[in-house]
Amino acid sequence: MKYRVTFTAIGDFALQLLQTRGNLIIFDKDVPYSYENMVVSHTKGTLSDDVKEGDTVVIAERSYKVTHVGSDANANLRAHGHVTLHFESEESNEKVQPGEIHLIGADLPRIITGDTLEIL
Repeated sequence: MKYRVTFTAIGDFALQLLQTRGNLIIFDKDVPYSYENMVVSHTKGTLSDDVKEGDTVVIAERSYKVTHVGSDANANLRAHGHVTLHFESEESNEKVQPGEIHLIGADLPRIITGDTLEIL
């Protein structure tokens, strides 16, 4: 396991962003106030190895395959527990932004506080 955290709070607009754009923004408990309505906060975690294409992300027992990793994603995850997870139902050629990790899977995750996120 490369990373494991538990969700502690869900911003007012975080799930709407997930439903409308397929983006889930995560941040450790030190999320800046100006962003807290848009993110899912989590416990601090330690990234033991870089996230790479082909890795698996498990959110609340749903698995997703990593298809692309942005150039800043691993550094941001290590420093702040921060990354944007972009969900797709099938792989696309959409450009990956520096702080994004693209995931492919059947459905969007359901998120509640207490759920875990693991990167394998």
